[in-house]
Amino acid sequence: MTHFLLQFVGYLATGLVAGTIAGLFGIGGGIVIVPALLFAFHLDGINPVISMQLAVGTSLSTIIFTNLFAAWNHQRRGAIHWEMVRRYTPWVLLGAWLGTKLATIVDGETLRTLFGLFEISLGIRMLRTPPDNATLLTKEPTANPFVAMGIGTLSTLFGVGGGTMLVPALTLLSGLTIYQAIGSASAIGAMLAMAGTTGMIHAGWGNNALPPGTLGFVVPLAALGVIIGTLTTVPVGVRLAHKTESNLLRRGFGVLLLLVGIKFLWR
Repeated sequence: MTHFLLQFVGYLATGLVAGTIAGLFGIGGGIVIVPALLFAFHLDGINPVISMQLAVGTSLSTIIFTNLFAAWNHQRRGAIHWEMVRRYTPWVLLGAWLGTKLATIVDGETLRTLFGLFEISLGIRMLRTPPDNATLLTKEPTANPFVAMGIGTLSTLFGVGGGTMLVPALTLLSGLTIYQAIGSASAIGAMLAMAGTTGMIHAGWGNNALPPGTLGFVVPLAALGVIIGTLTTVPVGVRLAHKTESNLLRRGFGVLLLLVGIKFLWR
């Protein structure tokens, strides 16, 4: 019973941190949730061959709720560009389907390395981005289907809500301000996480290597703890985002990506 409570407290703490970051940066919290769950599953003695897939699937299931709540809070502040959401979503969902297929093929160690390199490259890109003009998008929005599909594939493969790539894409390629990009990424990421979770449950269904109490590649107990934590702190992150100067917010996002990427490679 004590072990069970300690596990749940750990998942709850992960959610509290992830919720703040999700609201602040529009990223779903997966870049915090995946490494934290991977560490927790390691302590529980879960087979390392499947622990990364479990961390990815469980992370995606929590991001559904985190991103929906974050999107609602951003919408109240008028920070979602719904036309861009409409243009990105179908292609992102197609990519999510491809990502679930790849997640069952690529081994855990390769996934860890790819995730780390991916975070570092995006962090450098965000730090080198020119200053935001801090104006609302007035021109016709543009969305490259291949970029959107790639975002869906990689986000599902790495168990993140898409914001780590959507925010850079929406600002660098589509012309949104950092505030609009964060809000829109939350909305797109919620739908991406729904598709990714469904795929990861299906992909792990009937896998004999999975421990008891799992739902495919999702651990319900871990998901519940993280969700409670994230829903508690998402509004805090949203308020911080809209009180922070846009270029400082962008640089903070870049530094966060760099730190997570380095942590994944330095093991």
